[in-house]
Amino acid sequence: MTLDGMADHFPEALGLSPTAAWLNFIESIVLPTMPPDLPFAIQGWAGMAFDRTSYEDLAPDSVWECWMAVHNQAAGYPSGLGAVRYRNASDLLSGVHIKPDMESIRTYWDENYSFLRDHYVFSLDQQWIIRLDQDTTLFLGKLDFMRSVVDRLGGVAEVRKMMDDDLIGDADDVVGLGTYIDGLLAPL
Repeated sequence: MTLDGMADHFPEALGLSPTAAWLNFIESIVLPTMPPDLPFAIQGWAGMAFDRTSYEDLAPDSVWECWMAVHNQAAGYPSGLGAVRYRNASDLLSGVHIKPDMESIRTYWDENYSFLRDHYVFSLDQQWIIRLDQDTTLFLGKLDFMRSVVDRLGGVAEVRKMMDDDLIGDADDVVGLGTYIDGLLAPL
């Protein structure tokens, strides 16, 4: 394990709180933008986005199922997750560890009404991040991870259609969400 890897799993060894180390990771990947602006702070990542208000679990069940299956398969064992509520530096709340399953994620959401706040759920091995704000659930992952998820969901064209139906539907795309969707999937 590299020094950077130690910071991911044992940030206190480098004098960082887990929450501070996690926020450093998040901020190195995700820009604080909203659609239609793309959220990537670095290259080598792709994404998917869904209207969180349309789903009990804030995104389609099939997406969560594939996401967690790829996460657990890629690690070779159930690798932990982190979560942190965060809007900006002055609104930082402590991060928590979560087991890598939907029941644990739901428990986190229900605790202290976390689902009402902007927050991030992410893999401790830094393969992916999910940003859940008040409008959108944004799934971001390294390319190999994202390719595996997208393949399980039926391929890029199918995922693009899912996002288009969800974010645009029958409405006129006056804000450029089609370009946003294409930009999230373009690296794949």
